Amino acid sequence: MISASITYRVFGPIILFLCFLSQETNAQVSPFIDIANAYNGLNIEFLGVAHTGIYDQGAAEITAYDEATGVVLVTNAAKNTLMKLDISNPVQPEWVDEVSLDSYGGGLNSIDIHNGIVAVALEAETQTDSGTVVFFNTENLSFSHQVKVGPLPDMLVFTNSGTLLTANEGQPNSSYSIDPEGSVSVIFRATDHEQHTVQHADFTSFSRTQLLQKGVRLSSMDENVGKDLEPEYITVDETRGVAYVSLQENNALGIIDIDNARVTDIVGLGEKDHSLEGHGIDGSDRDDQVQIKPWPVFGLYMPDAIAGFEHADEFFIVSANEGDSREYGSYSDEVRVKDLSLDPTSFDASIQSDDQLGRLQVITPFRDEDVNANGDVKKLYAFGTRSMSIWDHQGRLIFDTGDLVEKKTADFFPEDFNSDNAENDSKDSRSDAKGPEPEAVTIGTLGGKTIAFLGLERIGGVMLFDVTIPDSTQYMGYVNARNFSAPFSEDDSEILDLEAVIESGPESITLVPSLDNTNATIMVLGNESTGSVTLYKISYSHATTSTAGTYSSLPKGFELKQNIPNPFNPVTQIEFEVFTPDVLELHVYNILGQRLTTLHQGPTTRGEYQVEFDGTSLSSGVYYVELKSQHHLAYISMLLTK
Repeated sequence: MISASITYRVFGPIILFLCFLSQETNAQVSPFIDIANAYNGLNIEFLGVAHTGIYDQGAAEITAYDEATGVVLVTNAAKNTLMKLDISNPVQPEWVDEVSLDSYGGGLNSIDIHNGIVAVALEAETQTDSGTVVFFNTENLSFSHQVKVGPLPDMLVFTNSGTLLTANEGQPNSSYSIDPEGSVSVIFRATDHEQHTVQHADFTSFSRTQLLQKGVRLSSMDENVGKDLEPEYITVDETRGVAYVSLQENNALGIIDIDNARVTDIVGLGEKDHSLEGHGIDGSDRDDQVQIKPWPVFGLYMPDAIAGFEHADEFFIVSANEGDSREYGSYSDEVRVKDLSLDPTSFDASIQSDDQLGRLQVITPFRDEDVNANGDVKKLYAFGTRSMSIWDHQGRLIFDTGDLVEKKTADFFPEDFNSDNAENDSKDSRSDAKGPEPEAVTIGTLGGKTIAFLGLERIGGVMLFDVTIPDSTQYMGYVNARNFSAPFSEDDSEILDLEAVIESGPESITLVPSLDNTNATIMVLGNESTGSVTLYKISYSHATTSTAGTYSSLPKGFELKQNIPNPFNPVTQIEFEVFTPDVLELHVYNILGQRLTTLHQGPTTRGEYQVEFDGTSLSSGVYYVELKSQHHLAYISMLLTK
């Protein structure tokens, strides 16, 4: 087993490499950690790892923590088993139990835990048939009961009250001759083997025309839109009894009334313009370089995992915008740009070369409005947006990370940029597809901050974002323990060293309360490619402290107002009002969290203030204004358009 226990504290902008030894290979491995300058109170400690020894078969995919027994349960798709991991000593986590699921259905896809009961989502032996949820006692993994749900339950989640929701993806068979409806099953009193009831929230009340007008992507001409809609992931607004389900291939969000098991709305998520500065991508795997820049292509968000949180009595949804294509046997909706006939008035012919956008996989078929009279394509759509987004409860975009994820990974891993998750020495191999593929996301709270943990499926690792103020989200840091030097590919089967690789292909992120009673959390990653579970200890304490109170506990001393005009070009006015005399600082940051200028600093008396910000020398994009004192902090976002 490879393990480490290294505690450290950082101050200022810093990048850390932590070294430890593999007992089996004696090879040095260097987990990578970056911490943003503005978050020097963030501490990340690599703890340990548990291996299954199974390569690239989802042997450690979905994780869930059981408070009753203090163990982590892990899905092993390779063996179709549920595994129990003892993390009482997180430096040396240990596999302690395992139960086979072969007698209960087909392959397992997801788990969640409530009050000592673990629910396991199983697809049917014939994937298009109804799936099932099997319930076990977490203490000894003994069987409790089994409930039938919709076809291909891909994810499930408990509410706080014990209701269980399953996202039934309903994918077609390989010949596309059978296409079941997607749905969300709602199991009330789910853990009660005698009193549970099941209802199914379907999409039959929506018409094809209606959804197309709402911007929902539909591939089929079938009027039964339920066959086209494929639920992927669910998050729950506990306060209002509402569930949100990502419809990944449809680039949409479904909204569900839980008590009535009814889909109340479906919202199209729109598109991201990659031609804008700050929203570019690297679109070629044949250019022999990192080339993140604006391109004439739009991205569909197509989120995989979603998570939710409260701010100012409103519910917000965070999405990991992975993107996904439809590939069912002979059917595929992918096409490379170089294989298309492009409208010459919309595109320069040079973009179809392999070192430009020629190899980028984009979405087909095209809508009527996306082609000209000759059938030439006028608008290109890529799968996913290589970003994390925040949406309000109506599905309106509040924030997006732009090109930050790709740029950060390019800065940190220039020789392994956009690598594949199942192979080392694969630099740039994912640029023509979906890049780093943000896959997993979960929300935690540390040191008074609401933090989004974003897992990157391909290159690996987790990025942390401060989402405390949703429209002023800030990058906090990044951690990745993958060893890019170890033998790791299908071709290296004779010398494959999964324990030296440590982790790759994070599919799930689970947060566990620290076992040493400190104000920290243990982050548990399920890594499908290495078949490993890695554990980190994460804590955060704000660098500014005072015996008088904290940002959240003291009365508000000022108000930062929205700049006018907004959007602006190139000048805008920023206003704030001071209610209590204090020493204030007003700074402007770019989307990477880099401070651009200070507009106000020093003792400030009561009154209304206005300062001017000139963006003449800056590119179009989102910028952030921070107003802070010793005890208070406020942000707004501004949009510069040129």
